[in-house]
Amino acid sequence: METQRSMSKLNILVVDDARFIRERVTSMVREAFPDFSVMAVENGTEATRAMQQKRFDLILCDWEMPEMSGLEVLQWTRSQDDYKQTPFLMVTSRGEREYVLKAIQAGVNDYLGKPFTREQLVQKMVKALDKRQQLSPEQQARAAAMLEADKKATPAEASAPAKMRSKPKGLAQLRNSEQTFRCAIKDLNLREVKVVIKNEGAFPQVLEQVVVDIEQLSGDSVARINGFITSIQATEQKLDAAYVDVNVFFMDDDPDKLAHLSKYIASVR
Repeated sequence: METQRSMSKLNILVVDDARFIRERVTSMVREAFPDFSVMAVENGTEATRAMQQKRFDLILCDWEMPEMSGLEVLQWTRSQDDYKQTPFLMVTSRGEREYVLKAIQAGVNDYLGKPFTREQLVQKMVKALDKRQQLSPEQQARAAAMLEADKKATPAEASAPAKMRSKPKGLAQLRNSEQTFRCAIKDLNLREVKVVIKNEGAFPQVLEQVVVDIEQLSGDSVARINGFITSIQATEQKLDAAYVDVNVFFMDDDPDKLAHLSKYIASVR
């Protein structure tokens, strides 16, 4: 393996079992750092194989994957002499304290919660690579300019979460990179969900990446499903409609999540 890397040509490894997220992260990295080389793989086994064949300078890895979890990839990475100090960013919809602590104990450098914006991803990458002085002044300037442009293009969203109204098919939380919406489930299958949120002036956007936390009727969490918004529509033809329907298409192919989802669907049908 090579032991020295060119500051202008770093190798980035993206690991995620959801194709949409792999493509999205790859696109974000290439837009921010066009001189980087980006490789994307769909599971931990492919990730460890790739790391044995090529030297990577930063790893962006999902936590919840079949066969080999992101935590197991991290533990394997830190057991390798060539990767003991390599920046490793865990990208996941799990934000509970116990999961964060496990990742820290295993040697993670930083934690990026799904869903996330390009600004948040680039900030984490710059922070990780700057610590090892792996970014050239030109790369730092380009990243800073892109972050500033993103701030100007994205208006600030209201911080208060929207309230929901009860529906017989259950409750959920819809999370984008800035806000959490309490919502009620109107319809649900293994590929998509329709939820309703109260109109309080702040909405997610069409094609925006989100996480849907579906809850059991008892209040226990069932699954955190990654997806993207396919449509948003007012529930009535009024400018001040009180509620809005949001359709989310699921991107997760995790067998465990799909199994939980199947049981939940059967329980509310």
